[in-house]
Amino acid sequence: MKTAALEDILDVGIAFSKEKDRESLLDKILTTAMNITGCDGGTLYMNQGDALEFRIMITRSQNIHKGGPGREAVTLPPVPMSENNVCACGALYRQLINIPDVYQSDRYDFSGPKKYDAMTGYHTQSMMVVPMEDDKENIIGVMQLINAMDEDGNVIPFQKESEKILLSLGSQAAICLVNMNYARQIEEMLDSLVRVMSTAIDARTPYNANHTRNMVIYGSNFIDWLNGQPDIDWKFSREKTRVFLLSVWLHDVGKMVTPLEIMDKQDRLGTNAKEVEQRLEKIGLLARIRELEGKVSPQQAEFEKQQLDHVREVVDQAQHAGFLPDDLENEIRQFAGLRYEDVDGTFQPWFSEEEIVQLSIKKGTLTDEERRIMQNHVVMTRQLLEQMSFEGEYRDITTWASEHHEFINGNGYPLHLAGDEICKEVRLLTILDVFDALTAKDRPYKKPMSEEKAFEILHCMERDGEIDGEILALFEQSKSWIDK
Repeated sequence: MKTAALEDILDVGIAFSKEKDRESLLDKILTTAMNITGCDGGTLYMNQGDALEFRIMITRSQNIHKGGPGREAVTLPPVPMSENNVCACGALYRQLINIPDVYQSDRYDFSGPKKYDAMTGYHTQSMMVVPMEDDKENIIGVMQLINAMDEDGNVIPFQKESEKILLSLGSQAAICLVNMNYARQIEEMLDSLVRVMSTAIDARTPYNANHTRNMVIYGSNFIDWLNGQPDIDWKFSREKTRVFLLSVWLHDVGKMVTPLEIMDKQDRLGTNAKEVEQRLEKIGLLARIRELEGKVSPQQAEFEKQQLDHVREVVDQAQHAGFLPDDLENEIRQFAGLRYEDVDGTFQPWFSEEEIVQLSIKKGTLTDEERRIMQNHVVMTRQLLEQMSFEGEYRDITTWASEHHEFINGNGYPLHLAGDEICKEVRLLTILDVFDALTAKDRPYKKPMSEEKAFEILHCMERDGEIDGEILALFEQSKSWIDK
């Protein structure tokens, strides 16, 4: 056996284990078998149950190489699983078949090769069929090798000594293909499971339905753009891209345990709004009753009516203000001293302490306590993801997903990381998260911003040292949020 063939045998295990692309692996299987036997032609078929499908076809003397990555596909019809077909027979009986001269054999139907010979001038002589059987005795495919050659280029029978080597190669190749299929199935299952979890979380509230999906689109577009920039060193491999996008899908998984009344809070009073409205209505009715009973003067009645109207107006302003002015906040805090006489003669406050705190929220719709609960979703994200076994290429998912509210200046949460403690992937995820939050059309507490206004705020965050300016510039340049 040739030295080069022996080297192929020694290297094949390493090569098979390193190969990640299925089509490249199929091509490597066939070319390795051809190198070991020194043959001129070869065909690799994959088992489809009732037929063998052509995947790779090589004839070196005619410079033919079809199938495999980047090459013209083999368009020949599948070979039926019939004993008349030598390659099918090898699969059916799980046996290697070695034929010195197909023109001297009447055991199998060689009309196909003979017809091909007549059309092309090629002469098919020696042939070897090698089944690819995995460790569970499943036939994954078949290799058909044609015209073994001696050192002078003469066609010779396939050597007996190569049969066990090729059977071993076929078995090893089959196991590699099965493992590759398992890995692909696990990847697809993990991807789909993560998408289902994320969709379920976003679907808990109509105000967050598209957030994660948008971030994944922006992130995927950005990575595609980044990988296409020759002057930028920061690149994402296929594996790293998958892991990063998985972390985006999972970044809000902690919201699974966030109360809906906080996630869905459209205004400052939230679920208390209806109760406040009813109480103010009650206060107005009680005042009207006192007026009709003559317990208050018309002037006092008019004053109470104007006071109630003013309180309602202030409440309405506070409920819908994006930012609460100081004068409005001060007036609301004075409401804490208002009392009305109830039907039982007791005096009750117009507003509870909780309602005064809610109406006095400076920005947004959440109180400090509600904001703390909302911010806790990143803590829960880490706790939930730590229950999963993310190892190897997936080891960074928990970190990337749970740190997207950390700021470079240390003012983020929950760990108050700063500077180099925050990796580039987290910095990118943070920008994606903030950009979509600013431009989202489904947030209960604010109107969507234009892209221009969103970037104004992002650049303010950059100047404040919160987010990465270089990554922000790349994201802005990529226009990853625009439909392609």
